Amino acid sequence: MHRRIATPALALILAAGAVHAQDGLLDPNFGIFGTGRNVIAHDQGGGNADQSAGALVAPDGSIYLVGTAQTAGGSRQAITRLTAAGIRDESFGVGGTVYSSATDLTARRARFDGAGNLLVAGFRTVSGTNTDFHVCRYTPQGQPLPFGAIGGACVTIAFDTQNEERADVVNDLLVEPDGRILLVGTTRLPGGVELGAIARLHGDGSFDATYGIQGKRSYQLGPTPVTRFNAIDRTADGKYVVVGEFGSPDAENGTSALIAILTANGNPDPGFQAGAGYAGLAIDGGAPFNRDEAATGVRVQRDGTILVIGNTQIADSSVRYRLFAYRIVPAALLTLDPGFGSNGRVLIEDGHSLVADDLLVQSDGRIALIGTRRATEAFALDMAVLRLRRDGTPDPSFGSNGRTYLDFVLPGEFDYGMRIASQAGRLIVAGHSLHASPQNYDLTVARLGNDRIFTDALE
Repeated sequence: MHRRIATPALALILAAGAVHAQDGLLDPNFGIFGTGRNVIAHDQGGGNADQSAGALVAPDGSIYLVGTAQTAGGSRQAITRLTAAGIRDESFGVGGTVYSSATDLTARRARFDGAGNLLVAGFRTVSGTNTDFHVCRYTPQGQPLPFGAIGGACVTIAFDTQNEERADVVNDLLVEPDGRILLVGTTRLPGGVELGAIARLHGDGSFDATYGIQGKRSYQLGPTPVTRFNAIDRTADGKYVVVGEFGSPDAENGTSALIAILTANGNPDPGFQAGAGYAGLAIDGGAPFNRDEAATGVRVQRDGTILVIGNTQIADSSVRYRLFAYRIVPAALLTLDPGFGSNGRVLIEDGHSLVADDLLVQSDGRIALIGTRRATEAFALDMAVLRLRRDGTPDPSFGSNGRTYLDFVLPGEFDYGMRIASQAGRLIVAGHSLHASPQNYDLTVARLGNDRIFTDALE
């Protein structure tokens, strides 16, 4: 296998061809009528409230938008495939979309497995508020693909104990190099207690008995009633980095952002935080009882440092947030990287509220974030895409001082940013937007121009 080496002259030619305009602008070669965007409406009856859960880019550039379609009979997992140019692929499923046969499923996250199949994770509603972890597998053509050990394409995992109904919800999904699947989220007990929860499956769908009890573990970190796991990544030596929140939501200081490091068998890492295996990241910038904070995303970088993003309440309003990013250096005790932001932390505030839900680390080290901004106290929301340089400062070559805000369906409505991915070096951003009041939401996707000099094999 040969690696292409770009000469300085060739590199300049490639750079000139790749940079069409200021990074962060909508790509006119993508979407409907050169708008750089597309809106996918399922509108299967019921509330028509389509919710985004994932955006996956295949090796050929095609895009899978994964989410939940509300139907007259309940909620279904839905996968829509777009061409590389952002147009609905009518050869996929029915009119470009595949729906789950079950009507009690909600999608929360999607990933490719090692063979290029799609894994869609979320929860299955059993009855009322009783929900269970759930994951289904599909071929790239959208056909349900049975797991070898169980004969079905979907696996349901309940954390319930006898005579209890728990709300078990998957928030993230990790596929390991050996094919094992980790489902990460929260299980809710009676009395308002919430525990972090992880289930690990073999690639054939069977429970991994080396992880907890029958492949399941729940976690209460600290003496507080709430521990929530929102995202996971894996270190080079096989440990897991899990982030979320913990604390007492009804107390003066609310919840704090959480980072936990777990060993390969799921135990809190005895080498981190004096054996505790977890630490809190508290800002507490809001007024008392308006200090809830949560980590929403995590990436372990090539150099071993850990990026954690999330949101912290500000002022005295329960709906005002600013986003944060931390860079953590591997050490026995929690250590923030002094070369990132202000002593290891970046805080970004814009308008009335700004939150981050997902991140992408480019191959040149720059950090792209996606979330939602509320510009004023009014209810209008915009999809927000931001890019930071390696040191955490805003990237002035992207959008307006490192930020781009997008409207999709109607100006002044609700546009949520949920997921971000890379397509040949350009940014694919996805979410959902309000199409018509009170609850008709459609999936949204856009492609943003991005510096492509740093795509693989040219760096």
